[in-house]
Amino acid sequence: MHNQQVAGRAFRHRFEGPFWRRVFLAGVRNIPQSVQRASMPLWAGIFYTLVPSARRVVERNLERVLGPTTPGLAKARSFRVFVNYAQAITNMYALHLGQGVPVETEFEGYEQIKHILDEKRGAIAITGHMGYWQITPFLMAARKWLPPMTMAMAEEPNRALGEFEEQFRAKHRIVYTTSSPFATIELANILRRGEFVGMQIDRHMGAAHIMLPFCGRPAPFPIGSATLARATGSPLVPVFALARKGNRKKCTVLVEKPIEVAHTRNRDADVRAAMEKVVEVYERYVRTYPEQWFNFYDFWNPPAPPVGHGA
Repeated sequence: MHNQQVAGRAFRHRFEGPFWRRVFLAGVRNIPQSVQRASMPLWAGIFYTLVPSARRVVERNLERVLGPTTPGLAKARSFRVFVNYAQAITNMYALHLGQGVPVETEFEGYEQIKHILDEKRGAIAITGHMGYWQITPFLMAARKWLPPMTMAMAEEPNRALGEFEEQFRAKHRIVYTTSSPFATIELANILRRGEFVGMQIDRHMGAAHIMLPFCGRPAPFPIGSATLARATGSPLVPVFALARKGNRKKCTVLVEKPIEVAHTRNRDADVRAAMEKVVEVYERYVRTYPEQWFNFYDFWNPPAPPVGHGA
C-alpha cells in the first residue's frame, strides 16, 4: 500500500492545459447555452481527433466494462464519452461565469439519508469522475435541507493550470489533502459538526489503496474515505449527478443507501468490507452510465507514482 498522497497525477492529456481551458471558457462566455449544447459534438470531435491515445484508452476501458464490439461501435461510444465530458466541463464554466445552474436537476434518494439528517450526523458523500461531478456541490447546495459540503481533493500539480482552476475552486469549500498533514483532522472536525465531506473514490494518487474486483478485473481504489468514516463513525453515502440519457440539459442527483463502516479490532478488514460495498455500487453505475465515465487512462493499470513516493 502507498501511504502518501501525491499532488502530481492528474491523468491528463497534452491539451488539458490553461491555454485550451481559456479557449473553452471564452466559448462558454460568448455562446448561448442552447447553441453550446447543440454544438457540443463539434467541439468534442476536435479533441477526439487531436488526442488519439486518450480515445484508444477510452475504447479499451469501455470494452472491459461493456464487452467487445465492432470497431465502428467502439469508436461511436468512445466519441459519446468525449461529448459528455465536454458538456460536463461546459456546465462547470457556465455556472462559475454566473450564467446560473445550466441543467434542470432532480434529486432522488432523500429517504436514504433522512435518518442521517434527522440525527444531524455528518456523512462522507462519495462519488467518482462521472456525469456532472464538478458541479455536484452546487446541485446539492440548492437543496437547503442538506448540510454544507466540503470537498476533499488533491492540489493541481500543474502550477499554471492550478492558478487557472483556482478561480473556480475558490467558490467551493475545499480541504486540500496534499497540502497539510492536518487535513484529516480538519475533515474529521467538519464531520463531527454534522456537515458533509465530498470525496472521489476512483483514482488513487499514491496514497493507501487496495485492489478490488471491478468489472471482472482487479483495480486500485483509494481507501481514504473508508478510513475517515471508520475513524469518525460517519457513514459513506454514494452520490452521483448524471445527465439523463439522450438529454444533457437534464440531470438527476442519485443518492444511494449509506454504508456504515465497522470499527472492530481488525482495521484492515473493516476498511476492506466497506470498500467492497462502495466498489459494488460504483461498478453498477459505471455499467449503467458507461458513456458518462471519465477516466482517460487505463483504469486497471494506472500510471506509476512519481519516483521517490514508494511502491
